[in-house]
Amino acid sequence: MNVLIVGAGVIGTVYGAQLGAAGHGISVLAHGDRTDAIAIRGLHARDVTSGVETHAPARVVPSAGGPDVDVVLVALRRDHLQSAAGALAEVTPDALLLFMGNNPAGRSGLPSGSGARVALGFPGVGGTISAGVATYYKIAQQPTAIEATDEPRLAVLADALSARGLPVQRVVDMDGWLAYHAVFVAAICAALYRCGADPKRLAHDRATLKLMCLAITQGFQELHAGHIKGCPRNLAVLHNRWLAPVAIRYWARVMRSPMGELAFAAHARHAEPEMRTLAHDVITRLPRKDASDALQALLAPRP
Repeated sequence: MNVLIVGAGVIGTVYGAQLGAAGHGISVLAHGDRTDAIAIRGLHARDVTSGVETHAPARVVPSAGGPDVDVVLVALRRDHLQSAAGALAEVTPDALLLFMGNNPAGRSGLPSGSGARVALGFPGVGGTISAGVATYYKIAQQPTAIEATDEPRLAVLADALSARGLPVQRVVDMDGWLAYHAVFVAAICAALYRCGADPKRLAHDRATLKLMCLAITQGFQELHAGHIKGCPRNLAVLHNRWLAPVAIRYWARVMRSPMGELAFAAHARHAEPEMRTLAHDVITRLPRKDASDALQALLAPRP
């Protein structure tokens, strides 16, 4: 297949490099100095755990409307989606648009497109990009999520990524999954901001960890009460009120590990506007009357 990457940051680089290494044709939508470098050197990703490096050539194209594009993989921060609406409107109706990122509103939160079929997903990696190399960490607890439909191109992508060592979970209700995940990510990032975006500092701040875990549990309960399906099973098990002490110890351990930096803190620092917007979205969707409520206390802007 021919895959167009829109957004060549960490996520776009990792998935583009892996799909290219799996034999798919990769192009990248032109956008400034980053894609100028890709036109010369291609896509370069390094697994921080194994040290394995993946290179793939990529064409840089001026428009998303190429007639030979099968899949457009959109790896943009949520606060950048609207600014890309014009480019995405050029995608041909025959292509598949796969949005990979935070989007608590699901399909209703996406820019209106060109009539192309839309699919939702979420990356299972986190990391940083420096000197053109995306150094990434595979999140074992959260494989790459791609919605489960009968669209054959999604099956091809899932198989290719799995074969390249990036496990994939197919999610029946991806809209709901993203709503639950937004609560989770917004709470973790808000807790990190209270600790200067320092994961090791958060690991030792039991009061903030406790507030974070309670906020996640409350948010999940509110979504469930609203008949929203799709809660990631591992998070549903960990974040129930009976396992709060276990969750606190678990996240303290995670924040002390490389995962704390690469999967959470690095993104929290790099994408603070997106995370602040995500927090606003969550407390708007789940309004609380009690000002001492954990969701409100953690996510509401502090004076």
